[in-house]
Amino acid sequence: AQRFFTHGGCAQPGSILAHVGFAGWPVGPLAGFRALPLQFFLCVKQIHQVMAIGSAVKILVTRTDKLGDLVLSIPVFEFLKRALADAEVHALVAPMSVPIIENNPHLKGIWTWEENDSEDSLKDLENQLRSEGFQAVIMLQYRRELAQLLRRSGIGQRFGPRSRFSSWFLLNRGLWQRRSHSHLHEMELNLSLAKHFLGSKSEGIDFPEPEIFITKGQQDLGKEFQKEFLVGSDKVIFLHPGSGGSALDWPPARFAAVANTLARMDGFRVFVTGTSIDSETVSKVAQELDNEVAVLLDRYNLREFLGVLSAGDYFVGPSTGPLHLAAALGLGCIGLFPPVQTMSPQRW
Repeated sequence: AQRFFTHGGCAQPGSILAHVGFAGWPVGPLAGFRALPLQFFLCVKQIHQVMAIGSAVKILVTRTDKLGDLVLSIPVFEFLKRALADAEVHALVAPMSVPIIENNPHLKGIWTWEENDSEDSLKDLENQLRSEGFQAVIMLQYRRELAQLLRRSGIGQRFGPRSRFSSWFLLNRGLWQRRSHSHLHEMELNLSLAKHFLGSKSEGIDFPEPEIFITKGQQDLGKEFQKEFLVGSDKVIFLHPGSGGSALDWPPARFAAVANTLARMDGFRVFVTGTSIDSETVSKVAQELDNEVAVLLDRYNLREFLGVLSAGDYFVGPSTGPLHLAAALGLGCIGLFPPVQTMSPQRW
């Protein structure tokens, strides 16, 4: 667990939003049901009091699963800032995902969590979150172990999807969501959580599109990539055949056929991308590629890949993280979705 950066001071222990404890809570399986109503109304009242007097609200948003899931959660940060201009919005994500949001101007801080972190690391994160003085947390994805840590860290208002039995005990506000059975897009589900959290303060506010902000250094890396491969005025097309298990993959022969066809057309340069997880799929594609198509297997880390990707014009790939990264960077995208509801374009 690691805190990457933050701005601003911590809430004071004596502030109006100090964590409320209740002595004498009953223990046992039904304790949560007897305690939650009182805690719920106190938390809501406290948040409204702070909003009324104009003090800054400090909100933590968590999304700790895959890259594409985080990309589709990015609009929540800006949405919260549009609704609560003085709020401090922080994000807690998986360590591998930090480059996606590390330059986001709507965030004051970034924290990381992994389920397999050491006990000392998790305890350190718990103590840091407690000292930071968050008034509320929005869990865009419910994780029981993380919810337990957030409760121990003293965050008074814990909001998220009521999708698991334990969520009724560990969250004191929530919205019923079963994403595996939902026909709504992932961004719509995130929007529903954000709107429900904000209540009337979300009225009249448009939900922004995902956007990834990169540094000048990353932009320069993209320019270096163009020079290295003598792109010139040609349009750059990235083909990403692997999904890392997130979706049913298109046959490698079809990806190769698309890459070769595009590479033979005037004005296009085609590059096949992939990480070590996709090495078997990319190797099968590479066997059938013309010499004009370059293969960039596991050549860049995520931070570098964002810079290179930003230098492209088009992206073709399955429903996986890189497709959402490319779209958030402004590339024209063609997504390949299998005929399965949970992997459909309506869902992702």
